[in-house]
Amino acid sequence: MTVIFTKKDELGPLLIQHGKISQEQLDRAMAHLDTVPQTLAEILVSLGFVGTQDILTAQAEQLDLMLYHPQETDRYLPIDLSKIFHQGHPFALVQRGDEVILVTHNPEQSEIINSAEISLQMLRSHDETESGSPIADFFTIQLMAEAELRKLCDDHYDLGFNKPETEKFSLDEADVDKLKDMASEAPVIRYVNSLVDTALARRASDIHIESFEEGQLVRFRIDGILYDHETPLRSMQAAIISRVKLLAGLDIAERRIPQDGKISLRLSGKEVDLRVSTLPTIHGEGVVIRILEKTSIVLDLKTLGMPATVEQQFEKLINLPNGLILVTGPTGSGKTTSLYCALDKINTGSNKIITVEDPVEYQLHGINQIQIKPEIGLTFAQGLRAIVRQDPDIIMVGEIRDLETAEIAVQSALTGHLVFSTLHTNDALSAVMRMVDLGVERFLISSALRGVLAQRLVRKICPQCRTPQGMAADQLGTVPGGDFQTFAGVGCKHCAHTGFVGRLGIYELLTMNSDLCRCVTRGEDLKRLEEVARSHGFTEMYIDGIDKVRQGLTTLPEVMRVAREMESVLV
Repeated sequence: MTVIFTKKDELGPLLIQHGKISQEQLDRAMAHLDTVPQTLAEILVSLGFVGTQDILTAQAEQLDLMLYHPQETDRYLPIDLSKIFHQGHPFALVQRGDEVILVTHNPEQSEIINSAEISLQMLRSHDETESGSPIADFFTIQLMAEAELRKLCDDHYDLGFNKPETEKFSLDEADVDKLKDMASEAPVIRYVNSLVDTALARRASDIHIESFEEGQLVRFRIDGILYDHETPLRSMQAAIISRVKLLAGLDIAERRIPQDGKISLRLSGKEVDLRVSTLPTIHGEGVVIRILEKTSIVLDLKTLGMPATVEQQFEKLINLPNGLILVTGPTGSGKTTSLYCALDKINTGSNKIITVEDPVEYQLHGINQIQIKPEIGLTFAQGLRAIVRQDPDIIMVGEIRDLETAEIAVQSALTGHLVFSTLHTNDALSAVMRMVDLGVERFLISSALRGVLAQRLVRKICPQCRTPQGMAADQLGTVPGGDFQTFAGVGCKHCAHTGFVGRLGIYELLTMNSDLCRCVTRGEDLKRLEEVARSHGFTEMYIDGIDKVRQGLTTLPEVMRVAREMESVLV
């Protein structure tokens, strides 16, 4: 059987037509065709211009083929593919009703087509399938991403997918030169590019590559929750970490100490920054890749999900001429985004704004941003000292970690500057006590501090599968503000069957007043501060969370998961 493809358009122009690459990028990729043993598609992926899914979709259109999506009724024909598979050409033959489908990632590879034809002839001669039904004498071709196809083959054929002795990529980790060579092999490059591309498609904020005795564990953090991802071949695992380290400009021979680096690339037509952090563990290095998509951040206070009263009070605070404003919460609670939104709001062009951050997550137009570098002595404190000599109107310090930084921030706030910063505390009131614990004088805190915004992020219910889940009183007993109908996502294709899509914030805002300032100066404890704050209208974060549940935006368990203060209320 001869397979003839009708190419409606060349692959490169198709990708340009769909906005996946530019003409300049295509020209750069074409220039490599004569110097490397790769196809144009492989070169485009290796350079990070497109993702594997983009290539697959374009090839399907180019060759007038369909993408393969497994169905429950599919029967995988019992053929021995191990030899072909380990030569790097996986495929599957699937019977769907009266049709036989050849599933491949490379339909123009003649070896695959020939092997499939021979396998089909052998099957017809034995007339054997799992269902016992006759086999068609021809097949149609459908496409599937290589990583997914390898997993599918491993699921349905005994190929020794995880047996190191049969794999191509065995290595001695002590051999750094060999490690570099392997990190530059096409399969490793494809896997790393596909990993980032998949993470982007699934809206992941972080990629975790963790090393354990039994091998690597790859996970994506999506909407604050970690989900397992496909585990790579065991013998490729060291090369994958080396590939990431090479891209980030790190020393691949150094595995004894943590390292940090940055990767800037373009994937699927998007500009993406990756912050890479490595950590030595007893079973090898762990890597966390923070994904910062430059086009994903929306600098608008109204998109944060603040209650109207909190938003109004926060806008008043950020428009003050001087003072210290703190944003608190754990890592990953959206503090930096809130500060960026505040800075963008007050960046009128008539004031000078300088920030000192670690790292600079997003570049803000019209704002001077400094990246700290502790290895050369540029710390938060040192950067802050330099900033105050630059005649700024507004200063943002990425984080107050020590007494020196705290004292300079407070002094700057007392000498006519509006200063923003973050603290790692559980709630707004605890920020006051944290400043005291750092060693800042109480009278300086009461004089400089204007307000504290505390926040968490909760997952939003998927709008496509949101369904009623009963009354709140059935879960809480006593419901602040009265009983109401709750909702939850049951899971669908739109939300990858998680029931959630995206996140929004829940907030509490402590605005300093004369009574609170006197309490701070007198050294009152946290309980007394809370009583005074409540008497002036302070509302705890969990109340905002309950209101978000009341509006059908999130679920009660989700609010309880992130706002631990609820536990004491519910006991």
